[in-house]
Formats: sequence, structure tokens, C-alpha cells
Amino acid sequence: MDLLVDTQILIWSFDIYSPLSKLHKELLEDTANQIFVSQISLMELAIKKNINKLPDFIPEIKELTTQLLTNGFELLSLTNEQIFSYQHLPLFSEHKDPFDRFLVAIAKQEKLTIITTDIKFKLYSSLVQTI
Repeated sequence: MDLLVDTQILIWSFDIYSPLSKLHKELLEDTANQIFVSQISLMELAIKKNINKLPDFIPEIKELTTQLLTNGFELLSLTNEQIFSYQHLPLFSEHKDPFDRFLVAIAKQEKLTIITTDIKFKLYSSLVQTI
């Protein structure tokens, strides 16, 4: 299965005490799955680290990227088509987070399933699958 991790799942994947569900852990560890991390998530982490919204998240983004590749994750570069897809997403008043919305657009464009714990992604169930 081709999976796109949302930023929270990405953070939890580096935490040995993470609240990841058994299902999410199994999906991330199953070598039959192709696990993608978008540059959008890396940008979100860089911004949040810079404004101190993630004081307990230790790794620098460059180190994190290296570790992701070592762990078998694949980095997904942002493309023009993904940006075009973002422009046409429905805007829900209860979910305006631009990073999450970009992940939806990317998953839609690349035909990926989003692995997330955020129930707001369900608003886009007509466009993308979530686990």
C-alpha cells in the first residue's frame, strides 16, 4: 500500500513512547508498504520548531530527513500539479489548516492513502482514503 504520513504521525514515529496505534505501527513497519513523507510536513515541522510549538521534538530537520531515508521512508517533493490540486480542494469551515489541506491535495494527486489520527481528514473522504 502507498501511504502518506501526516505530520503528527511523522512526529510520533520518532517517539519511542508515542501513542501510535497498533495498526499505525504495523503499517509503518510493513516493508510491503511504501511510506511517503511530503516536504510540506518537513516545512510544517521547521516552522513549528522555529516558533517553539514543538519544544520536545529534538531533531533538526536535516537530521530528521536523513533518518527518514535511513528508516525506509521516501521523501515526496512538492510539484506544481500538487499545488494546482490544492487550489481546488473544498474549504471546510471546521478545517482550514493549510498544511493538512496540502497533504490532502498531495494524496489526491499522487493516489496515496493518508495515515493519520486527525478525524478532520474524514471531511475529504470523497477525495482521499485515510487510515
